[in-house]
Amino acid sequence: MIIREKSSENICILEIEGEVDLYNAKEIKDILDEKIKAQIYEVVINLAQVPFMDSSGIGTLVTAMYKLKKYHGNLKVCSVHGSVAKVFKMTGMESHLQVYENEAEAIKAFVAERND
Repeated sequence: MIIREKSSENICILEIEGEVDLYNAKEIKDILDEKIKAQIYEVVINLAQVPFMDSSGIGTLVTAMYKLKKYHGNLKVCSVHGSVAKVFKMTGMESHLQVYENEAEAIKAFVAERND
């Protein structure tokens, strides 16, 4: 798994490439915990290059979202497709996580929330 980091509109964007499972989900958790310590509370997770994610990966995202919300931030997920989209649907994650078609829409949603 490879995690690339960038930012736009002061929003942290993590592009994940490769499978996310029990063996590497902790890498994502550690990065998200670092962002919180650095007082970065708006995060987009781009899953365009993730062909597979198991329950530990989904659990990591949900836990991070709740941690960010404690600081009035949030986590948004984008570009979910294939088997990952099926797992999101089967587990009901779409009702917990904010899922967007692409990165631009997720960023736009954060910007709109700031203006409310």
